[in-house]
Amino acid sequence: MHILAIDTSGTSASAALINEYIILAESSVTLADLRGAGRKTHSETLMPMIDSLFKITGMTLSDVDYIACTQGPGSFTGLRIGAATAKGLAFAAQKPLIAVPTLDAMAYTVTNLAAPGTWVIPMMDARREQAYSAFYHVGKDFVITRKTDYLAEAVDDLLRMLKEQISKEGHIIFCGDGADANKDRIRSEIWPTGITVTFAPPCHNRPRAACVGAQALNMIQSGYPISSDESAFSLLYIRKPQAQREREAKQQ
Repeated sequence: MHILAIDTSGTSASAALINEYIILAESSVTLADLRGAGRKTHSETLMPMIDSLFKITGMTLSDVDYIACTQGPGSFTGLRIGAATAKGLAFAAQKPLIAVPTLDAMAYTVTNLAAPGTWVIPMMDARREQAYSAFYHVGKDFVITRKTDYLAEAVDDLLRMLKEQISKEGHIIFCGDGADANKDRIRSEIWPTGITVTFAPPCHNRPRAACVGAQALNMIQSGYPISSDESAFSLLYIRKPQAQREREAKQQ
């Protein structure tokens, strides 16, 4: 089963071809550093990356069984670029399109680092001292389960919720640019409670298209309903776009 997977939800763009759980080829590029210095945009990098995957593997779009793409949360512009690209490819090749929640894919990237009983907390920087997040727990069978809704909250509120959720014997692995941007705050809030805190290494710290594809495969195998209509793909914003929030604030 071949899957073309795409992620453009954050500051990195990534595309991968997988066959079952084997990564045939993967390409990723970080589009901005932590200070916001811009490089090329998602729209400039994504299609060349996908084209290079097909060239290096000798595959074509017709060889793909499914197309998977992150649906959010994340950068509104990035999500729309990824969705438009995935929908266009799915329509052209008449392939089913799978919407994968970004936070689920991020949590999957650190599954192999987590022992049973570990909590995995992906955090995406949502700006203005806020983050997108959800809380995941690794069970005795190494299956990772989401224990909260997808969240868009102030970082301080997320850390308060986390301390209320996790016992003092817990172990937490943080990942994502939201965790990177708030390491000092996380350490000062969580370590005094006695909970062990680990930050994911760089190779596991961002959304990866290969993990998007693997998560899509999990969804397929678990019987998740897959629509053959690419128009059914919907984005998961969680909160309203900034321009809309600012407009509504002026109207109050």
